[in-house]
Amino acid sequence: MPVDDERVKAFYKIAHEHPEDTNLKEAYDIIVSLRKGQAQYKRWNTKQREDKKELKQEIIHLSENKQELEQQIVTISKVNDSLRFELTTINKEMEQLTDEKQKMIAERDKINTELKAIQTEVELTAIKVKETHSLYGKFTILWQFFQSVFFSDNPRDFGTINNSLPEYQDQPQMNTDQASIGRNLLDK
Repeated sequence: MPVDDERVKAFYKIAHEHPEDTNLKEAYDIIVSLRKGQAQYKRWNTKQREDKKELKQEIIHLSENKQELEQQIVTISKVNDSLRFELTTINKEMEQLTDEKQKMIAERDKINTELKAIQTEVELTAIKVKETHSLYGKFTILWQFFQSVFFSDNPRDFGTINNSLPEYQDQPQMNTDQASIGRNLLDK
C-alpha cells in the first residue's frame, strides 16, 4: 500500500504533539531516514540515467571519431606510399645525375690534359720556329706540328673523294643519254 504525503504529514504532526512517546519518536526517525534515503536514491538514479545517456552519446561520438581517424590513416598511408615512390624515383635520378657528373668530370679532366699537352706542343713548336732561320725549316716544323695535333689518326691516308653521281635506275635522268643529246643538237 503506497504511502501518500498527507498521511506522513499527519504522522509528523502527531509525533510533534507527543514528543515523550519513544515509539513514535523511533518511528518518526525511521520514516525521516527512509524519506531521505528515498530522495538520495532518486537523485542517484536520475544521475545514473543522465550519465548513461552521456556515455551513449560519447560512445557514438568516439565511434564517429574512430571512423574519421581510420579514413585519415588510409589517406596518410596512400600519401606516404606515393611520397616513398617519388623519393625512390628522385634517388634514382640523383644517382644517374651523379654518374653523368662523374663521367663529365672525367671527360673534362681528359680534355684539360689534352689541351695542356697541345699547349706544351704549341709552345715547343713556337720556340723551334723562332730558333730556325730558314723558311723551309719553319714550314716543316709547322707541318709536323699540324700532323701530330690534327692528323694524328693516320697522316699518310688522305682518303678518296667520290665524284660520281648516284644511280637512279628506276628514275631515268632527264635528257642525259646519247640519243637525247644528239636530238637536242639536231633540233638546234
